[in-house]
Amino acid sequence: MELPFEGRCACGEIHYRVTAAPTFSWLCHCRDCQRASGSGYCAIMYIPQEAVTVTGEARYYTVSAESGNAVSRGFCPTCGSQMFIKAELVPELHGVWAGSMDQPAAFAPVVQVWTHSAQPWGALHPTLPQLPKAPNEVEFGRILAAAAHGR
Repeated sequence: MELPFEGRCACGEIHYRVTAAPTFSWLCHCRDCQRASGSGYCAIMYIPQEAVTVTGEARYYTVSAESGNAVSRGFCPTCGSQMFIKAELVPELHGVWAGSMDQPAAFAPVVQVWTHSAQPWGALHPTLPQLPKAPNEVEFGRILAAAAHGR
């Protein structure tokens, strides 16, 4: 992924710039992500907080994810674009929705999670590893290693 990269909401009121590679990225098929995205999954990358600069102010709402951890989803209060995630599981990271990137083709997920909730009408990625639920500590270590080695 070429750095830095940028993204924005649909109306342009919120803009961000990222100066570090994602710590990890995935496609999440949990029901909460399905509801938030209005689709079969969310494409999310998690980046160190200090590497994300945001112009404009996102509005957040917090839910208890299927894992039991708190997840705060950030969206533009003007156009409603989903843009950010703050996850209790990784408080030092800032989640960014791949669809908000100016160049979303640069997004490179390393795993699919919560695939037991995947919808039959939404195709799973054919070559990515699949975890039926949230990763355990060992699986999360593998995800971080895969992301660090470019997959």
